[in-house]
Amino acid sequence: MKKNLLTMDILLSKEIKCMIQEQRFQPGDKLPSERQLAERFGVQRLTIRSALNLLLQDQTIVAKPRSGYYVAPGRILQSSRDFSMNYCSPKTGEPLECRLLAFRKLKADLALSGKMLLPEDTVIYKISRLYCDEETPICINHSYLPEYVYPGLTRTVAFSASPADLAASQSPITKVNQKITLIYANEEESQLLSLAPGSPLMKHKGLMYDSTGQLAVFFESFMLLDHFAFIREALL
Repeated sequence: MKKNLLTMDILLSKEIKCMIQEQRFQPGDKLPSERQLAERFGVQRLTIRSALNLLLQDQTIVAKPRSGYYVAPGRILQSSRDFSMNYCSPKTGEPLECRLLAFRKLKADLALSGKMLLPEDTVIYKISRLYCDEETPICINHSYLPEYVYPGLTRTVAFSASPADLAASQSPITKVNQKITLIYANEEESQLLSLAPGSPLMKHKGLMYDSTGQLAVFFESFMLLDHFAFIREALL
Protein backbone atom coordinates (compact mmCIF):
# COMPACT_ATOMS: atom_id res chain seq x y z
CA MET A 1 0.00 0.00 0.00
CA LYS A 2 1.35 3.43 -0.96
CA LYS A 3 1.92 5.74 1.98
CA ASN A 4 1.40 9.47 1.94
CA LEU A 5 4.67 11.23 2.73
CA LEU A 6 4.62 14.25 5.03
CA THR A 7 7.06 16.56 3.31
CA MET A 8 8.51 19.63 5.01
CA ASP A 9 6.14 22.01 3.23
CA ILE A 10 3.11 19.96 4.31
CA LEU A 11 4.33 19.90 7.90
CA LEU A 12 4.93 23.66 7.82
CA SER A 13 1.47 24.33 6.39
CA LYS A 14 0.01 22.46 9.36
CA GLU A 15 2.22 24.44 11.74
CA ILE A 16 1.08 27.74 10.22
CA LYS A 17 -2.54 26.64 10.59
CA CYS A 18 -1.88 25.93 14.27
CA MET A 19 -0.26 29.35 14.61
CA ILE A 20 -3.35 30.99 13.10
CA GLN A 21 -5.61 29.17 15.56
CA GLU A 22 -3.44 29.56 18.68
CA GLN A 23 -2.78 33.26 18.11
CA ARG A 24 -6.44 33.78 17.22
CA PHE A 25 -5.92 35.38 13.86
CA GLN A 26 -9.23 36.63 12.47
CA PRO A 27 -10.44 36.58 8.85
CA GLY A 28 -8.67 39.42 7.06
CA ASP A 29 -5.72 39.55 9.48
CA LYS A 30 -2.29 39.78 7.87
CA LEU A 31 0.19 36.97 8.45
CA PRO A 32 3.89 37.55 9.24
CA SER A 33 6.07 37.96 6.14
CA GLU A 34 7.83 35.04 4.45
CA ARG A 35 11.09 36.18 6.04
CA GLN A 36 9.56 36.34 9.52
CA LEU A 37 7.97 32.92 9.12
CA ALA A 38 11.25 31.46 7.85
CA GLU A 39 13.03 32.80 10.93
CA ARG A 40 10.28 31.58 13.23
CA PHE A 41 10.38 28.01 11.93
CA GLY A 42 14.09 27.91 11.10
CA VAL A 43 13.73 27.05 7.41
CA GLN A 44 14.48 28.64 4.06
CA ARG A 45 12.03 31.13 2.52
CA LEU A 46 11.45 28.82 -0.47
CA THR A 47 10.15 26.15 1.89
CA ILE A 48 7.87 28.66 3.61
CA ARG A 49 6.63 29.84 0.23
CA SER A 50 5.79 26.26 -0.74
CA ALA A 51 3.86 25.79 2.53
CA LEU A 52 1.97 29.04 1.95
CA ASN A 53 1.07 27.88 -1.55
CA LEU A 54 -0.56 24.80 -0.01
CA LEU A 55 -2.60 27.06 2.27
CA LEU A 56 -3.59 29.17 -0.74
CA GLN A 57 -4.79 26.03 -2.50
CA ASP A 58 -7.02 24.94 0.38
CA GLN A 59 -8.16 28.58 0.77
CA THR A 60 -6.99 28.93 4.37
CA ILE A 61 -5.26 32.14 3.30
CA VAL A 62 -5.34 34.61 0.42
CA ALA A 63 -2.52 36.57 -1.18
CA LYS A 64 -2.64 40.27 -2.02
CA PRO A 65 -0.08 41.50 -4.56
CA ARG A 66 2.65 43.68 -3.04
CA SER A 67 1.01 43.34 0.37
CA GLY A 68 1.37 39.80 1.70
CA TYR A 69 -0.70 36.90 2.96
CA TYR A 70 -3.97 37.23 4.88
CA VAL A 71 -6.33 34.86 6.66
CA ALA A 72 -9.10 34.05 4.20
CA PRO A 73 -12.52 35.59 4.86
CA GLY A 74 -15.06 33.34 6.52
CA ARG A 75 -17.52 31.51 4.27
CA ILE A 76 -21.28 31.27 4.42
CA LEU A 77 -21.96 27.61 5.22
CA GLN A 78 -24.97 26.07 3.51
CA SER A 79 -26.26 22.69 4.60
CA SER A 80 -27.40 20.29 1.90
CA ARG A 81 -30.41 19.58 4.15
CA ASP A 82 -31.35 23.18 4.87
CA PHE A 83 -33.31 24.89 2.11
CA SER A 84 -34.21 28.17 3.83
CA MET A 85 -31.82 30.21 1.63
CA ASN A 86 -31.59 32.76 4.43
CA TYR A 87 -27.95 33.77 3.98
CA CYS A 88 -26.15 35.31 6.96
CA SER A 89 -22.81 37.09 7.12
CA PRO A 90 -20.00 34.90 8.55
CA LYS A 91 -18.59 38.01 10.23
CA THR A 92 -21.66 39.35 12.02
CA GLY A 93 -24.19 36.51 11.86
CA GLU A 94 -26.71 39.03 10.55
CA PRO A 95 -28.78 38.40 7.38
CA LEU A 96 -27.10 39.59 4.21
CA GLU A 97 -28.35 42.76 2.59
CA CYS A 98 -30.79 41.77 -0.15
CA ARG A 99 -31.68 43.93 -3.14
CA LEU A 100 -34.61 43.17 -5.41
CA LEU A 101 -33.39 43.25 -9.00
CA ALA A 102 -36.59 42.28 -10.80
CA PHE A 103 -40.12 40.99 -10.26
CA ARG A 104 -42.17 40.08 -13.28
CA LYS A 105 -44.72 37.67 -14.67
CA LEU A 106 -43.86 35.66 -17.77
CA LYS A 107 -44.78 32.56 -19.70
CA ALA A 108 -42.33 29.68 -19.54
CA ASP A 109 -40.50 29.21 -22.82
CA LEU A 110 -39.19 25.86 -24.01
CA ALA A 111 -35.95 26.13 -22.00
CA LEU A 112 -37.61 27.20 -18.73
CA SER A 113 -40.43 24.69 -19.02
CA GLY A 114 -37.81 21.98 -19.47
CA LYS A 115 -35.97 23.08 -16.32
CA MET A 116 -39.18 23.29 -14.27
CA LEU A 117 -40.75 20.16 -15.77
CA LEU A 118 -43.92 22.14 -16.52
CA PRO A 119 -45.87 22.66 -19.75
CA GLU A 120 -44.62 25.40 -22.06
CA ASP A 121 -46.47 28.74 -21.62
CA THR A 122 -47.17 28.06 -17.93
CA VAL A 123 -47.43 31.47 -16.23
CA ILE A 124 -44.47 32.01 -13.90
CA TYR A 125 -43.33 34.70 -11.48
CA LYS A 126 -39.63 35.47 -11.79
CA ILE A 127 -37.96 37.10 -8.76
CA SER A 128 -34.32 38.18 -9.01
CA ARG A 129 -32.29 39.17 -5.95
CA LEU A 130 -28.75 40.37 -5.30
CA TYR A 131 -27.18 39.49 -1.93
CA CYS A 132 -24.38 41.65 -0.55
CA ASP A 133 -22.01 41.27 2.39
CA GLU A 134 -20.90 44.70 3.63
CA GLU A 135 -21.74 46.29 0.27
CA THR A 136 -19.86 43.56 -1.64
CA PRO A 137 -22.16 41.66 -4.04
CA ILE A 138 -21.63 37.93 -3.56
CA CYS A 139 -24.72 36.10 -4.84
CA ILE A 140 -27.40 36.43 -7.52
CA ASN A 141 -30.60 34.44 -7.06
CA HIS A 142 -33.31 33.90 -9.67
CA SER A 143 -36.45 32.18 -8.36
CA TYR A 144 -39.33 30.99 -10.51
CA LEU A 145 -42.74 30.41 -8.89
CA PRO A 146 -45.77 29.01 -10.76
CA GLU A 147 -48.65 31.49 -10.69
CA TYR A 148 -51.19 28.76 -9.93
CA VAL A 149 -49.37 28.09 -6.64
CA TYR A 150 -49.15 31.80 -5.71
CA PRO A 151 -52.22 33.49 -7.24
CA GLY A 152 -52.10 37.28 -6.95
CA LEU A 153 -48.50 37.40 -5.74
CA THR A 154 -47.31 41.00 -5.46
CA ARG A 155 -43.88 42.57 -5.61
CA THR A 156 -44.08 43.55 -1.94
CA VAL A 157 -44.98 40.04 -0.78
CA ALA A 158 -42.41 38.46 -3.09
CA PHE A 159 -39.64 40.56 -1.56
CA SER A 160 -40.77 40.06 2.03
CA ALA A 161 -39.26 36.58 2.39
CA SER A 162 -36.84 34.16 0.78
CA PRO A 163 -38.19 31.87 -1.98
CA ALA A 164 -38.13 28.91 0.41
CA ASP A 165 -40.05 30.84 3.07
CA LEU A 166 -42.61 31.93 0.49
CA ALA A 167 -43.08 28.32 -0.55
CA ALA A 168 -43.35 27.14 3.05
CA SER A 169 -46.08 29.72 3.69
CA GLN A 170 -48.24 27.82 1.19
CA SER A 171 -47.30 24.26 2.16
CA PRO A 172 -44.29 22.62 3.89
CA ILE A 173 -41.35 21.85 1.61
CA THR A 174 -40.75 18.11 1.80
CA LYS A 175 -38.45 17.41 -1.14
CA VAL A 176 -35.69 19.28 -2.95
CA ASN A 177 -33.72 18.14 -5.98
CA GLN A 178 -30.57 20.24 -6.18
CA LYS A 179 -27.29 20.43 -8.03
CA ILE A 180 -24.06 22.40 -7.51
CA THR A 181 -21.75 23.04 -10.45
CA LEU A 182 -18.85 25.26 -11.49
CA ILE A 183 -19.66 27.77 -14.23
CA TYR A 184 -18.12 30.90 -15.71
CA ALA A 185 -19.73 34.31 -15.36
CA ASN A 186 -21.51 35.78 -18.37
CA GLU A 187 -21.65 39.52 -19.02
CA GLU A 188 -24.69 40.19 -16.80
CA GLU A 189 -23.35 38.13 -13.89
CA SER A 190 -19.95 39.78 -14.22
CA GLN A 191 -21.48 43.26 -13.99
CA LEU A 192 -23.71 42.45 -11.01
CA LEU A 193 -20.92 40.72 -9.07
CA SER A 194 -18.15 43.13 -10.13
CA LEU A 195 -16.12 40.36 -11.78
CA ALA A 196 -14.13 39.98 -14.94
CA PRO A 197 -16.15 38.14 -17.63
CA GLY A 198 -15.47 34.43 -17.52
CA SER A 199 -14.62 34.38 -13.82
CA PRO A 200 -15.53 31.08 -12.10
CA LEU A 201 -18.75 30.96 -10.07
CA MET A 202 -20.60 28.30 -8.10
CA LYS A 203 -24.07 27.61 -9.48
CA HIS A 204 -26.64 26.18 -7.06
CA LYS A 205 -29.94 25.23 -8.63
CA GLY A 206 -32.87 23.18 -7.47
CA LEU A 207 -36.53 22.24 -7.56
CA MET A 208 -38.59 22.51 -4.34
CA TYR A 209 -41.69 20.37 -3.91
CA ASP A 210 -44.43 20.67 -1.28
CA SER A 211 -46.12 17.91 0.72
CA THR A 212 -48.51 17.15 -2.16
CA GLY A 213 -45.65 16.65 -4.62
CA GLN A 214 -46.40 19.93 -6.40
CA LEU A 215 -43.53 22.09 -7.64
CA ALA A 216 -43.33 25.19 -5.46
CA VAL A 217 -40.06 26.86 -6.56
CA PHE A 218 -37.33 26.48 -9.13
CA PHE A 219 -34.21 28.48 -8.26
CA GLU A 220 -30.79 29.25 -9.67
CA SER A 221 -28.15 30.98 -7.54
CA PHE A 222 -24.77 32.23 -8.77
CA MET A 223 -22.27 32.52 -5.92
CA LEU A 224 -18.72 33.76 -5.43
CA LEU A 225 -16.52 30.73 -4.78
CA ASP A 226 -14.64 32.26 -1.84
CA HIS A 227 -17.80 33.30 0.05
CA PHE A 228 -19.86 30.07 0.16
CA ALA A 229 -19.31 26.46 1.12
CA PHE A 230 -21.73 23.52 1.21
CA ILE A 231 -21.71 20.84 3.89
CA ARG A 232 -23.50 17.52 3.81
CA GLU A 233 -25.02 17.48 7.27
CA ALA A 234 -27.56 19.94 8.62
CA LEU A 235 -26.20 22.56 11.00
CA LEU A 236 -26.97 21.91 14.67
